Amino acid sequence: MDQQRQKQIAKEWHEAFGTDALKNNYNQYLHDNFVADFFGGQQVDKARYIEEDQRFASAFKNSHITVLEQIAEDNKVVSVMTWTAVQVNDIPGIPATGRSFEIRGIAIDYFKDGKVIKHFPLFDQLNMMQQLGAMPEANAADKK
Repeated sequence: MDQQRQKQIAKEWHEAFGTDALKNNYNQYLHDNFVADFFGGQQVDKARYIEEDQRFASAFKNSHITVLEQIAEDNKVVSVMTWTAVQVNDIPGIPATGRSFEIRGIAIDYFKDGKVIKHFPLFDQLNMMQQLGAMPEANAADKK
């Protein structure tokens, strides 16, 4: 598969996070043997990923991922993204805050047969927790 097409698939999939357009279209993007390294470092299969992804996405409104840059090599695409959203429901360890956040992240996606077979996301979760008020900012102690 052409690397430009792989980049396009990765961009469409990431930017569809949390949208109704993705809910019934995971199969368009994910290989049957898909695995992901999900938050917390656990590896999950396709069915579990979809379940967890939808549960996590439901905790936010006005969720928007923008792919800023991509690099493709062989069967993998690295995407650099920003994610903005408002937390409206609980997520593990953080009750609903109603606060908005904007963070950056990357994802490394491996392709097989025109679909993502392995997904490794890494977002700035510490910055997200700080913006949601779940953790003090790094320099908060210095301000006292």
